[in-house]
Amino acid sequence: MRPTACWLALLLAAGCDGEAPGADAGPAATDAGPPPTPDAGAPPPDVSGLPTIDAANAVGSGDPLFEGQQRFLWDTFGAELDDRWPPASFFLQLMEDEPEVFGDQFASFGFLADPDDEFPVGFKRGTDDPDRVDNTCALCHVAELPDGRLWIGAPNGRLDYGAFQVAVNARWVAAGNEPFLSEVEVGKLGGLGPGRTSAESGGYEQLVPADYPTYYDLGQRTALNYLGTARDFQTEAYLAIYTEGAGNPNPREAVVPWPQDARLEPFLAFMGQLSAPDAPARDAALVEAGRAVYEREGCDTCHHVEDPSALAVIPYDRAPDGVERMPGDDPDWPDGSIRTSDLHRVLIDGDGMGGSAVDEDRVVDIFTFIRTQGLSTRISDGYRAADLRGLWASAPYLHNGSVPTLDDLLRPPAERPTTFDREGFRVDTTVAGNSNEGHAFGTDLSDEDRAALVEYLLSL
Repeated sequence: MRPTACWLALLLAAGCDGEAPGADAGPAATDAGPPPTPDAGAPPPDVSGLPTIDAANAVGSGDPLFEGQQRFLWDTFGAELDDRWPPASFFLQLMEDEPEVFGDQFASFGFLADPDDEFPVGFKRGTDDPDRVDNTCALCHVAELPDGRLWIGAPNGRLDYGAFQVAVNARWVAAGNEPFLSEVEVGKLGGLGPGRTSAESGGYEQLVPADYPTYYDLGQRTALNYLGTARDFQTEAYLAIYTEGAGNPNPREAVVPWPQDARLEPFLAFMGQLSAPDAPARDAALVEAGRAVYEREGCDTCHHVEDPSALAVIPYDRAPDGVERMPGDDPDWPDGSIRTSDLHRVLIDGDGMGGSAVDEDRVVDIFTFIRTQGLSTRISDGYRAADLRGLWASAPYLHNGSVPTLDDLLRPPAERPTTFDREGFRVDTTVAGNSNEGHAFGTDLSDEDRAALVEYLLSL
């Protein structure tokens, strides 16, 4: 089974502006043509009559964005046709046979129960084959906020999807079937814990964890995913759908047809406009004091709270003695520099021993897809500055979820917790991929200024 977000690793192989670096990559690069599409005259699967969820930011059936919302919640885009899960009936039987593990719609794994359906939010019967199941975007990106509201676009930090996959695979094998996970995948998925997915390809032996991102104002951004390789939201969304199965790996071999525009356009319109939830009321005086610290310390030179389009890629200083710089500190580094988990750079740079977290035999297919769809990507040389809105509801922090609180993040890396509990899972930052190093900006503040800055950040 492909990791839920392996699209991230695949995207990282892309060249600038969607151009493949080698024009002589072979017939697949020139003759494959666009991904297959279903009959243009056939309507896409209808999801408008399905129930919506009681989320605080859900739109009603009369809203122009309603169809897109329903596709976000219900549409599997045919990924179930790839046959990567047991049939739907197997999951229903698990709920009945092992209620202590799989009951209440897999609640023990952090799924959100859907009172209007037999399956939880984001894990549904296939829209193309209802006898099978697969995930929708809502699986990882609908959450119960700390104040109890459901919010579409917030990351579900309670969901341990890796542990769920491992548990289902074990039951499937025990029932006399071939495993759908390799031994390597089983080992890696067990190390994820709640709120994280694997960003590397399935066959790469080292787990490269990534925290579920927030989905706020994606339509305004010009650098998407935490490495900033997609230049616009359509590129990010198309590559996500592609690597989940649609049109993949190429038109001649694809099991799942590429969706029609009529299916994609409302989905993109809804998803691209999702915004962060308003924070609960904070201490107004302390918030204003924190805002002053934020401006004084130059946090806004990277984290542009009012302008998501300005959230740029901060270069990674690869030197053994590399340091972190603010933009403008060093004329040789005009955009500043960051120094954090080097394992995540394997996704782009390789591991120095001939290995890569991207499947090499997939690169030509990905380049071809990018070019034929007119998508826009870049080679990333660093990490995208994070969107700070909704921080109050998206702990823990950093791209791999390795720092439990904002107070911890604003302390020197050596003083950050080495281990902490995340929904019953022990996060160990000494394990490869879990490094809590980097982002040493703002870590020399007085206790008073730190408390004020945290209050301001939690108000965003």
